[in-house]
Amino acid sequence: MIIQGIHLLNFRNYGRLDLDVGPSVNIFYGDNAQGKTNIIEAIYVAGSVASHRTSKDAEMIRFGEEGYSTGLDLLCDDGGKMNVTAEFHTEKSDLSKNVRSYRVLMQDGVKIDRISDYIGVCNIVIFAPEDLNIVKNAPAFRRKFLNTLISKVSPSYFNLISDLSRLMNRKNAYLRNARNSRYDEAARTEIETSLDFWDFSIADLSADVIIMRDRFSRILSEAASKHHSDISGGKEKLSVGYDTISGCSVPLDAFADDDRQHDAYMKKGLSGSDYTRIKGILSDTILSKLKSARSYDIEKGISSVGVNKDDLDIKLDGLQMRSFSSQGQQRSASLALKLAELDILRMFTSSTPILLLDDVFSELDADRRASLLSAMKDAQIFITCTDRDMAVKELAPMESADSARYFKVSSGNVSAG
Repeated sequence: MIIQGIHLLNFRNYGRLDLDVGPSVNIFYGDNAQGKTNIIEAIYVAGSVASHRTSKDAEMIRFGEEGYSTGLDLLCDDGGKMNVTAEFHTEKSDLSKNVRSYRVLMQDGVKIDRISDYIGVCNIVIFAPEDLNIVKNAPAFRRKFLNTLISKVSPSYFNLISDLSRLMNRKNAYLRNARNSRYDEAARTEIETSLDFWDFSIADLSADVIIMRDRFSRILSEAASKHHSDISGGKEKLSVGYDTISGCSVPLDAFADDDRQHDAYMKKGLSGSDYTRIKGILSDTILSKLKSARSYDIEKGISSVGVNKDDLDIKLDGLQMRSFSSQGQQRSASLALKLAELDILRMFTSSTPILLLDDVFSELDADRRASLLSAMKDAQIFITCTDRDMAVKELAPMESADSARYFKVSSGNVSAG
């Protein structure tokens, strides 16, 4: 799949932009703060319903406007054409100070009600300076990276984590209210009964999440390790582990560590019977943990156990990178993780994702740039940079360099050439 046209309305510093782009390499160049990254962000939002820069849609609305729209004209692998559009709107009420906000997703002009039915239609991988957060910052960045990757491969996973998030939020709201009644014996019995209901449902969904995250963490680790070995010349070993509720990875270790079952587990996952059995073990383990923490949770007014605390344990030569690595090593690891994401999408979707490179050339040294470019064969690429001549030089070894299209960006105006 390739993008043929980009359409923005009231997105960041663009009032309106309708742009035809090329099937191979597209370079947006110009001074800083002119709107280059905004185009890359808009493409990613249109394909993934998310920004790589912010979690707040309102921040992407052009100043003074009440919503934005970003759309893509797509040429599918089978030769057919498609249009996808992601919109976000706000409405102010005359009767109150509240602002209503809502999202609209469309495919060929037809509204898509569920995000899971929209994600994965147009797979996009973005490489940006923010990728460093995956390695060096809080667990939330790594969970977002893993959740986004799995959702692109298995859209039903997005529904799964959304449902679980809603349950956790409702339980936490209940716990906050229960704090004031925890010393009343009659109320305590009612609290216990209600929490039994919440915890049973949470344990059931959490088991599904852990099975998915465990498998894809292992796939990610193998792919990232290979890329990092190439980047470092075999001098360093990268590994990615999955940290979740205590004891929950143990039942899955047997499938990943057994040579006879390893390949099948990584490629296809658990069989139906194994899935049911392992899920039962995990559900019982999680439910037991939730019940053990109940008194503490009621006292604090929030659930202390859950997959919402999961993390990826990224290590270099056995040492945790967040604490024991240089910025250069962190850049290599983040690049290896993103290249692994590209591999996984190619593997599971049988299609080459569209690649977005936001100011990557200035962030990476020559060896890392070479590793990145070598992974881009046959892909449509969008690049932002400040130096047009540098882009020409970097892309010269690529077969698609001769067909590259260049766009100058200045104060929200885009011109070819």
